[in-house]
Amino acid sequence: KAAIFPIITQSLFYSIIFGFVISNLINTFSIISSRGTRITTFSQFFPPITTIILITAILLIIITFFRLMNIKARKYLFYDKEAVFYEGFLNIVQKTVPYEKITDFIFYKSVWDRLSGTGTIRLITAGHGFAAHGRAVYGGGVSMKYITNPDDNYKKLENIIKRKK
Repeated sequence: KAAIFPIITQSLFYSIIFGFVISNLINTFSIISSRGTRITTFSQFFPPITTIILITAILLIIITFFRLMNIKARKYLFYDKEAVFYEGFLNIVQKTVPYEKITDFIFYKSVWDRLSGTGTIRLITAGHGFAAHGRAVYGGGVSMKYITNPDDNYKKLENIIKRKK
């Protein structure tokens, strides 16, 4: 439930940006298509606010729907020797991570996470490089995003994996 707030706020942020960009693109193409018309006012160059609001609202609904469905479809299962992760709404991905392959833990709280009391726990495994939160990190792994009670769950997960190794 707590994952709804960061998802909606992030979706709103992206929707406003993309809504403004898309409505300006639509307006630019309409200006180009009316070649001989001279632009004489500010309102002829920028789209009306209703267009921006409408496109932003549509994008907000679409982005939020797919992000919430992806969150709802996630499952994290911890067995004796391995952890199994299921992700995806349209495309389903299953990842199996043996405990002995886990080399590190990363606990991350973004601004959105702090506002909603969630966090991201990343299990790093030996493997190829990837980028996480703008930084190069080496190893493969699995991210568990929008985890509620992240501090407690991180400690519990760390204890489980250390016992199982």
